[in-house]
Parts: sequence; C-alpha cells; structure tokens
Amino acid sequence: MKKLNELLRDVFTVGTPQCGVAGAVIGAVLAVLLLSIGFWKTLFIAMFVILGAVCGGVKSKRSLLRNIINRCFPEKRQTAVDTYEQLKNK
Repeated sequence: MKKLNELLRDVFTVGTPQCGVAGAVIGAVLAVLLLSIGFWKTLFIAMFVILGAVCGGVKSKRSLLRNIINRCFPEKRQTAVDTYEQLKNK
C-alpha cells in the first residue's frame, strides 16, 4: 500500500517522470477522442468527467453548491467580488 501511495504522489507532482507519463497518456486519450468523435462530443465527455470528479471528490456537496450560488448571485447589499485585489482584501 505504501508503494501505491508513493506512486500516486509522484504522478501528481509536477516535474516527476511519472507525472510526465500521466500527462502523455491523458494527451493521447484526448487526441484519440478528438480525432474519432469530434470536438463537441469530446468536450461533452470532458464536462461530465469533471462533474463526476467534483461530485465524487467533494465531501459536502450542499455547502459547495451554496458557495457557488452565493458567489454568482450575491445578496442585494453585498457587491460581487470581481478582481484578485477585492478577494485579497476581503
């Protein structure tokens, strides 16, 4: 189990050979999908893969959804955060 943890850590550490191989595999799969089924269908599949990863990786989906909605639609007296400086000052 320790070797698997070390391998996964290396795969997600930028600059390691394992991360380079993982990036190459992802690029090859993306290229095959683009060439075989087209751009829009590949984008559709990628959107659902990302959505599934977020749903599976987030512990509290209710608070995530609440934060997204509050960020998109702030309360009447509260201004929306638009820039990095506003986020940093808040």
